[in-house]
Parts: sequence; structure tokens; C-alpha cells
Amino acid sequence: MKKGATPHKNSITYAFIDASNIIYGTRDEGWKVDFKKLYKYLSERYNCKKIYYFAGLDSKNIKQINFYKLLSKIGYELILKPVKIYLQPDGSKVRKANCDVDLTFYAMRDKELFNKCIFLTGDGDFLILLNYFIELNKEVVVIANSRRTAKEIKTIKKVQFNNLSVLKETIKFAKK
Repeated sequence: MKKGATPHKNSITYAFIDASNIIYGTRDEGWKVDFKKLYKYLSERYNCKKIYYFAGLDSKNIKQINFYKLLSKIGYELILKPVKIYLQPDGSKVRKANCDVDLTFYAMRDKELFNKCIFLTGDGDFLILLNYFIELNKEVVVIANSRRTAKEIKTIKKVQFNNLSVLKETIKFAKK
């Protein structure tokens, strides 16, 4: 589809956001996503009917809980998983809430409801899912930080890959 073109009337698009992949992908580039702008972009540019947001939840983090309330109010469908703390051999702690299976589950569960899917992740673990949707003749778009995206994803012939940094001026968070 050409830039600025309107999506086909019969096209139903769902977006699946791997929050940590996008948050760290922009942080590495020195900027933050404004999730209100991202929602507007996905809704207007791709006419998304559903935008899932997969992330970890620390039930003691009030700032994070308030952020998720805001995302829900904007219109995101939140799929949150409790954060787990893992003790490393050096004694340091790592916080993780691996949401890859959840994202895959929802994409597979809803596969009959859309004919175009947008994945905001560069995680190579999703290669099998992307290829499967291509086999189902779904239009597949990946938006991610090019430097943090598995090369296998960037080279799939029928995937439209968009470098997240190209959207920086459109979706970046501007301090007030």
C-alpha cells in the first residue's frame, strides 16, 4: 500500500505489540514512544480494529499500574503477565515477564478475525508465527528497531518490514 493510502474496505487489521521489545528498542535509540500517538498511528494508518499490548505487571509499581490504566483508556487491549524476579549467578536480580507465548496464543486464537496483522517486535522467536500467517495468505507487517530485529525476520520476502526509527517524529514522546 502506498504511503498515505487508505486501507482496503474489506481489510481487517489487528496489531500485536511486544511492549518490552518496543520500549527497549526505542530506548537504545535515545527516545521513548508516546503510546497515545502510536495508537492513533496504528488506528489511522492501518485502520486497526484491535491493538493488543503484551507486557509484564509489577503489582507493587503504582506508576506502572497508572500507565496501564491510561493505555486501557486510550483503547489498547492489555494482556499483562506478572513480573518474576530471577536471581543471577553473580547475585544480581533480573525482572522478566516473557509474553511471547501470550502474544502467539492471541494471534493464533484470533487468526480468523483478521486478514492483515502488524507485529511490533523484532524477536526472532516469532519467525514461525510470521511464516504461518504468510502461508494463510495474511498480509504481515513488522515494525521494530532494525538493529534489534532478527535478520531472519527482515529477510522474509512477504513481510513488510518497517524500521521503528522511521516513525520517530510521528510517535515519539515529547516532554512537556
